[in-house]
Amino acid sequence: MSEFDFGGRRASEFKHGGFWSLFAERHPEEKAHLAKRGPWFWQRGLPEFALVISMYVAPSENVVGVFFGRNEKLGATDVWARLRPFQSAIEDRLKLRPEQSATGLGINSLWRVNCFAEDNWPAMADWLVTEAARFERAVAEVLADGGEACSP
Repeated sequence: MSEFDFGGRRASEFKHGGFWSLFAERHPEEKAHLAKRGPWFWQRGLPEFALVISMYVAPSENVVGVFFGRNEKLGATDVWARLRPFQSAIEDRLKLRPEQSATGLGINSLWRVNCFAEDNWPAMADWLVTEAARFERAVAEVLADGGEACSP
């Protein structure tokens, strides 16, 4: 068994409704910024930048994470291409270690945690909101420093 193998449970066994209910109870302020949600994600809208921050749960991989996602309704399209010129500056502000990011997700942060252990859910919800706030602050600082070209 590897360090992050929590018994090979399937994502379909995860009680996502219960997790996102707890998330909303612990962080009611997130409802005001909700752009879209699904069983595995909650998107915080940043309409002033035509961006969304996606907070997600990947229980089969024992990961929660945050990245700049896609949402056509808010104009959050081609996000990774739009943010690429600013990626180094955003990542410098986030100060992420290499093991905190996944390849192929653009600017992102992840936390390896047993998602099936319901006693971890409060910490997972808090981490997602804290990390999303860090991402929002970093992108706002960088784009305020001359990143207007990021608009779609």
